[in-house]
Parts: sequence; C-alpha cells; structure tokens
Amino acid sequence: MYKLNTEYYSSVFVVPSVIVEKYIKMASFCALKSLLWILKNQGSNYSAQEIAKAVGSSEADTKEALDYWVNEGVLLCDKTDSVLSPLESDSHLSKAVNREIKNEIGKDEKPSVPEIKLVRPTMEQIVDRMAEDKTIEGLFNQAQIMLGRTIGFDMQSAILMMIDNYGLPIEIILDLLQYCIDAGKTSNAFILSVAKDWCKREITTPEQAQQYVSEHNEASRIFDEFKQFTGINSPKATPKQTELFIEWSKMGFSVEMMALAYNEGVERTGKISYPYINKILLNWHEQGFKTPEDLEKGKEDFKNKKGAEKTNERSYDIEKAIKEAENGKIVYRKKNRGDKNEV
Repeated sequence: MYKLNTEYYSSVFVVPSVIVEKYIKMASFCALKSLLWILKNQGSNYSAQEIAKAVGSSEADTKEALDYWVNEGVLLCDKTDSVLSPLESDSHLSKAVNREIKNEIGKDEKPSVPEIKLVRPTMEQIVDRMAEDKTIEGLFNQAQIMLGRTIGFDMQSAILMMIDNYGLPIEIILDLLQYCIDAGKTSNAFILSVAKDWCKREITTPEQAQQYVSEHNEASRIFDEFKQFTGINSPKATPKQTELFIEWSKMGFSVEMMALAYNEGVERTGKISYPYINKILLNWHEQGFKTPEDLEKGKEDFKNKKGAEKTNERSYDIEKAIKEAENGKIVYRKKNRGDKNEV
C-alpha cells in the first residue's frame, strides 16, 4: 500500500482531475512531466525550449509532448512564439471532451478503427521481457544503433506497445523506425503516431511497408514541387494533405494540374482550401481532364456549347415568328406606343 507523506502537503498545486482520469495511461512520460511543470508554474508563458530544459527532456520530445496537449485542448498555444499556458480548471477540459464526443456522435461517416488503449509497461516488465525474449533485447539494441542514441524507458515502452498493442512484427518496426529517421522525425510521439497509423492500415508485411514509404516519400516530393508552383510557404504537408496528394497522384494528375486546381479554388473562394481543391480535381477526373490541354479544350467546348444553345434559341424564335405570320397572327409593336395592333 502506498500513500503520500503528509509533510509534502505543505506546498501543493492544482491538477485537473480529468488529467488523471483520461490521460494517465494515454500520455507519454515526457508529456506528463511537461504538463506537471506547467501546472506548477502557472501565471506565465513558457517556450518549448524552456520547458525541455526544466524537465530534463530533449527539445524535440518536449515539443511533440506539448503539441499533444494542444491537440487535446489541454494547453493553449500562442502560434506567434510557440508559447503555452494551461487551462485553469478541469471544467474547461470536461467541456472540450464533451464537445469532442458530441462531434463524433454527429459525424455521418464510415466507422473508424476502434481506439487502442495503450498500457505502458513498467520498467520491471521491460526487464522481464528482455530476459525471456532475446529478440526484444536485440530490437532495442538495433533501435539504438539506428537512432544514434541510447533509448530510455519511454522509447522502450513505445517499442513494446508497438508489438503488444499494435501487433506490429519486429521487421516492420525496424522499417517504421527507418522511415521516421529518413523523415527527420524521431521523437517518441511521432514514432508512435506512425505506428498507430500502420496498425489502422494493417501494415504487417515488408511489401506493405515499402508501399507506404514510397507513397509518402513521393507525396513529400510532390508537395515540394507544388509549393514552387503556388508560392505557399508551408514547410510540410499535414497528414490529411499528404493523403490528398497521394490520391491525386493515383488519379493521374501532374503537379501542374494540382496547381491549376489550387489557383481556381483560390479565385473562387478567396482562400486556400484543400477540400475544395479536391472537389475540383474530382470533377476534372470525372470529365477526363488529365492535362492543361484537356482542361483548355474542355473550357472551349463548354463555351461553344453555350454559344450553340443561344443560337438555337434565336433560330427557334425566328421559326415561331414565321409560323405565326403564315397563320395571320403577326403581332407588332409601334415604336412610340405601348398598345398592340393586329392585321
């Protein structure tokens, strides 16, 4: 049985109860350390660099941990300087959670993959696993070699959760680590986010892993070229944008066509909207427009069709007038009078 020494109650600070109830099993060790430090030092704003130094973690891991809390609505972030401040009570967090639940219920989409409840192993469990299964110890050693650093409890826990919770084979985990290294993102939070994505996609073979890596590397290349065409200054595409670039490429669109759809979307809406760009490209795909020449020809054909329709309307009016004349029903209007006269 464990309990806190009452002498330590002489100096306390508030921790919202929802942090323990919802996040104690889900949040990483670095994320919990960072949040506790911020809660202890409320009243000021802090940069990720300051927090990393205070909690003894790397700046990259701390930034990923803080982004996690921002995405969850627990921290507020000033985008101009990446300065963060905690919400003052768990009532705000409860409302945010309730809004999230209502939004999920209101969505009329395909059912998503159930969330996997991550249970972090203890250090004793990790040691036991290494003792009973030498492949686990070998995996940890290989991960250290690939990452170029000693991996501690957090990374060891992440790797074991990839095996036990996500069901990823060891060779797939190595492919995943190499993908993250090549992408220049080796924080624990990012590696686990990719592992979660691979689990949802049911990537369990080297061929599937290679296809994922190839598609995402190609999407990264396309995005860099897309930036040159459009002049946007985003450093990286978001995961959702990356998926769109992959789909557009599969539909056979060149980067130039993607840029033309971007320009048309901005002209119509006055803002950058990737979902709107997607609608434009889907429309072009249905009409068979794959090149700028196809698009120009399609616009010209549409213009000619509209002109022909107007000509047909005028021709119909003339034929109608001739028929009425043959039947003695000509109706004319004098220039200076508004009444009608029949002859």
